[in-house]
Amino acid sequence: MMKGVPQTRDFSYNNVLYVGDEPKACISIIEKFNNMLQEIENVHKGWFMDRYTQNKFSLHDKLQYHIHYHFEGGVVVFNFGNEDELPAHIRAECFNACKSLKLSQFRNIS
Repeated sequence: MMKGVPQTRDFSYNNVLYVGDEPKACISIIEKFNNMLQEIENVHKGWFMDRYTQNKFSLHDKLQYHIHYHFEGGVVVFNFGNEDELPAHIRAECFNACKSLKLSQFRNIS
């Protein structure tokens, strides 16, 4: 008899995108998500413009510099590098963008 799966009540999937196994579809979803992230960055442009980035390709900080992707088995998980640097409200907006994109994907399936 199996002991069961451990409870994960505090674990959320707010940072998971479903991209499938087809490269073209994967690229399309990542592009949509990156466009959403760009919109978030534009809303908070002042915060990013006030921050200098060392060893980056831009004179100011960018939201993309804070996000790391992990691709595996038809999903993409994004995480924040050095999470404390990015304000909680901006991180929350990124999670909301991810949830919004997932909802639109599920609507297109049904």
